[in-house]
Amino acid sequence: MGKGCCNNLCSGGINDSISCEFVRDRVCSAWSVPQGNDQDVYMVSGVNVVASGYLSYDEGQPEFVTFRFYNGGIQVGTPIVVYEGSSVGFTATTFTSIEVSVLSGEVGDIASGQFCVSPRYQVNCETD
Repeated sequence: MGKGCCNNLCSGGINDSISCEFVRDRVCSAWSVPQGNDQDVYMVSGVNVVASGYLSYDEGQPEFVTFRFYNGGIQVGTPIVVYEGSSVGFTATTFTSIEVSVLSGEVGDIASGQFCVSPRYQVNCETD
């Protein structure tokens, strides 16, 4: 755990008199989604997140899949396109879920891949 200024993340605005402890985690999982569908592959609730990680698309019929980051149902940032057999690294802030969208294909086809997220959560925020 590290200690530092939360700035925008703890208080919603810049406030140098607030400090927090940071907890780092690591969440990795495989995903599989029937083609023509969207699915959340990562969700967090009740904390502000700063995270780095990777998103991969291992196999499926479509040439690519699209990952989107959301904060409370509102898309944040630009969608990330990942082509079959590849992965993309990312760093993102202030999001609550990651969704993968798979284009339509033949009935019964399933796209699959992996993701790994190393979020840093802020806890024990104190006013100096």
